[in-house]
Amino acid sequence: MDELQFIVAKLNEPPFQLNLTLVDFDEKAPTELLQLLVDVFSKLDDQLKMDVREVPKEQISAKIVQTLNILKFKMPENEQDQERFVQGLENGDKVVVYQILHWALQRLPSLQKRAYLARFLVRVEIPPEFMQDDVLQEIHNTHRELQSQFKEVHKQVDALRAQPTKPQEIKTEITTLEDERQQLRIKIERLKKQTSGEPGFAALLEATSGLRQQQDEESRLNENMRKQRMALQHAQQRKEEAQRRLSGMTQSAKQNASPQAMISQLQTEVRELQNRAKGVLVREMEQEQRKLAKLADERFDPQRSPEDIEAATHEVRALEDRCNQLRNQIDDDMSARGDNKLQMFRQTAQVAAKKLAAKEEELEGLNDEKQRLAKDVDEMEAKLSEISGPKFMTREEFKAYGVKLREKTHVYKRMKNELAEMRAELVVLHRTEQILRGRDKNLDGFLKDLEAKKGVVGYRETQEKLEKASEETANVDQNKEQTLEEISEIVREITVQLKERKNYLAPQIKLLREVRKVYQEVETEYNRKKAMYDKVAVGLEVERQQLEQACDDYQSECLQEESKYHYFNCLHSMTTAQLDRVNNEEKWDRGEGSFMPNFKTYTKMYQDKVTRQQALTDQLRKQKASISGNESGNMEQRRLFAELHKLLSCKLRAAKKIEEEKTGFSSSEFDMGGAKVMKIDQM
Repeated sequence: MDELQFIVAKLNEPPFQLNLTLVDFDEKAPTELLQLLVDVFSKLDDQLKMDVREVPKEQISAKIVQTLNILKFKMPENEQDQERFVQGLENGDKVVVYQILHWALQRLPSLQKRAYLARFLVRVEIPPEFMQDDVLQEIHNTHRELQSQFKEVHKQVDALRAQPTKPQEIKTEITTLEDERQQLRIKIERLKKQTSGEPGFAALLEATSGLRQQQDEESRLNENMRKQRMALQHAQQRKEEAQRRLSGMTQSAKQNASPQAMISQLQTEVRELQNRAKGVLVREMEQEQRKLAKLADERFDPQRSPEDIEAATHEVRALEDRCNQLRNQIDDDMSARGDNKLQMFRQTAQVAAKKLAAKEEELEGLNDEKQRLAKDVDEMEAKLSEISGPKFMTREEFKAYGVKLREKTHVYKRMKNELAEMRAELVVLHRTEQILRGRDKNLDGFLKDLEAKKGVVGYRETQEKLEKASEETANVDQNKEQTLEEISEIVREITVQLKERKNYLAPQIKLLREVRKVYQEVETEYNRKKAMYDKVAVGLEVERQQLEQACDDYQSECLQEESKYHYFNCLHSMTTAQLDRVNNEEKWDRGEGSFMPNFKTYTKMYQDKVTRQQALTDQLRKQKASISGNESGNMEQRRLFAELHKLLSCKLRAAKKIEEEKTGFSSSEFDMGGAKVMKIDQM
């Protein structure tokens, strides 16, 4: 029953999802069971996908047996048993199909992998007489080599799939390595230039290279020693575990323990391993992940010197002491005055403190943004200074700039005087115009007549338009000049500010370069320690995977043993029940008790049932003979009743028609021989 439940549960899961019940599965016909087995094997190999109603059963069984041999299924060893197994497979026998389904569904993922590898790794059997051909032999050897290469590649792919991949960390590591490579190349070139002329440098370089190689070799040997010690420790642990299990099994064998006790012991061991895998290892992994996250966060924090930390600590202590002193002073003053409003003030102070904390957080965020922007500006200025070098005015340039500035000042003063003279002349002209307009009110008419006499009609209007256009042009030129002066002023201010900032930041940039060197050294040390940590983490991960694999193997073994136990237990129960039934039958036959008050044994009860069934059969036969003998009379009587039914139907229809046609007709009824007769008389 457990085997059937397991099969139905697996068939209801992906990738099958058949939504079966135990009753539906048990009621399947042999052909349906064989089709279900083919569908399961088609998930392992697409070539087995077929319809059993269209393919001969011998071909289906041959393909399934071939697949089972490839998948290392334990076939019967005896030839007769093998023939019975194949015959049962062809006939869709439940015992054979259930056994194969239980075995396949229990290890479906591993069988899928084995079936995939079998497509490429199955050996091609070639008769020896054909192997004499050199070309065929060369092709066969090439095929074997390709199979070996496929094995190695597949192992590498499995190893890579088992490793946790983090693309972002890989990209970061690649970028870091590229930067380190560039920095090392620059350092090497600089050192080569510095040491190219020094005597004895080649011997010193060779000695230091040898020392470095020996140090690398020493570190590699230490790492191998650590791995060997760890492997030795794991081997000792496995040895102790195996000895403990051996002693337990020996003790159980000495005590003649039952199979149930042995299974219970195995279940206890499996539970202990599961608890270890789900508890201890999970906690250790969580601790390592927390450490890794903490290190990743600390990696981006700014570096602080011990002096900074000590100064901040002293400042915090001083502020705390000052706060405590002020609190005590306030409490003393309030107690002396007897004022109880301190709670209200403290609440107000707490609200103000919360607001202050919020503003401080906002200020801190703005300061961080400011620092980030300042850092970007420093980096850009440093790149600019590295590319084009610092820009400072020389003495000659400064003198030329002073001469040009004095010339522009002289021109400005001259043009300012001319502007004042023109404004004074404009006032005089405006006054002259007013006087002339006062003498002759119709000045426009006078000028028009004068223009007509001279033959230059429209001269004044044209002159005014020209003057207006000149004024507009002058205004536009003045605006352009003003705009250009403003732009020049802005450019000069930006240039001055940029020069001042460069002069101000030059020592800081120099200090920043030194700090960057220190940062690179610290980062190199951090990367080295991080690499060591990654190696330890990989070792722990491999150990965890090995433990999980061992747990899976133990669990599979336990499930298999448990399935065998339940199967044999069911067979034992069925055999015991049949044996008890036979013993009771013999006992009741000898006269020792009875099966039921009316029946002494099962035999009597079944004989009585057989007698009753025979009597019932005889009675039914007689009834059948009686019905066959009276068939003609009964059919005649059925025909008469059918005609009578037709006659009565016609009579009913006629009565309804007469009832509908009462208008214009009269009817009378009289009794004739016990039957009512209706006579219709026409009016």
